[in-house]
Amino acid sequence: MITEKDMYFHTPTSDDHYWAETNYFGFYIPEEAIHVNVYVLTRQNAGVVLSSVTVTDGFSNSPHLVRYSNNQVHLPFPKTDFDDYTLDNGLSIKCTKPVMDYDITFNDQRGVKIDVQYKALMAPYDIHDPAQDPLADSTKDSVSDTAYAGHWDQTGRVTGTFTIDGKTYDVNCVSSMDHSWGERKEDQFKDFCWLNANFDNDVSIHCIWIINPDDPNHYQAIAHGYVREGDQVYGLVKGSGKLRRNGRLHQNMDLQVEDERGKVHNFSGAAFTSNPWQPWPFVYCTQSFLRWDLDGVTGWGEVQDVSM
Repeated sequence: MITEKDMYFHTPTSDDHYWAETNYFGFYIPEEAIHVNVYVLTRQNAGVVLSSVTVTDGFSNSPHLVRYSNNQVHLPFPKTDFDDYTLDNGLSIKCTKPVMDYDITFNDQRGVKIDVQYKALMAPYDIHDPAQDPLADSTKDSVSDTAYAGHWDQTGRVTGTFTIDGKTYDVNCVSSMDHSWGERKEDQFKDFCWLNANFDNDVSIHCIWIINPDDPNHYQAIAHGYVREGDQVYGLVKGSGKLRRNGRLHQNMDLQVEDERGKVHNFSGAAFTSNPWQPWPFVYCTQSFLRWDLDGVTGWGEVQDVSM
């Protein structure tokens, strides 16, 4: 169970310099097909922080061709706690309601600015709590026991403004954030997907998929996930999906998940953006922004496929 103390830095469970704690926030502007991610990975034992702020608005096969990327890997560790910190790259994250709400600001002093507020639409979803996640005790994947030794996912609404290339956009979308802690080696991540879809009828689907390494066009199983219907959240018990790619880039997806009530949700998506994202050198992630359809209801969200 996630409690208020989990918004602070956790005490490392070893002196391994790979021990890490992370924040991730994503948001998007559908009418402009702009997707923004804000990622922070702290390494307490090494005394450094990795921070990546990335903006995508189309399709590319190189991380150097995205709309904007500010990826720094040796920022000084903050002197404050994880509930309210500022990094030397111009990023500040402040928790305004414990494990629920955050203010996120960024100014690179070169014209890119973020000033948004994330407000949770649900309690944190603890992937290791059987009372929340039906798969908590049954799933083995490459991250849950180590990098995700502590981990929650959460759906929330993001509002505010985003500025790039002299133009300021209003932000108002439903998206996901997550928070993780544990031993996270640089060559560890592979063959899984983190995905969210947020629909106009106040329904969200959030999944961590296991990818078949012999068939990357097949999401073979759900590792963890939930369906949110208004203020009710139901853990997922199984799922599968097929997708079509252009190389590694996403094009279309057809997915099916079943929640703990036995309710089946079939949804499909078409990519509006798809680009490589390399938060650190060993990791290759295909990150895409999709328009989703769930029984005729439109949704928006993001997909991150992680491989080596």
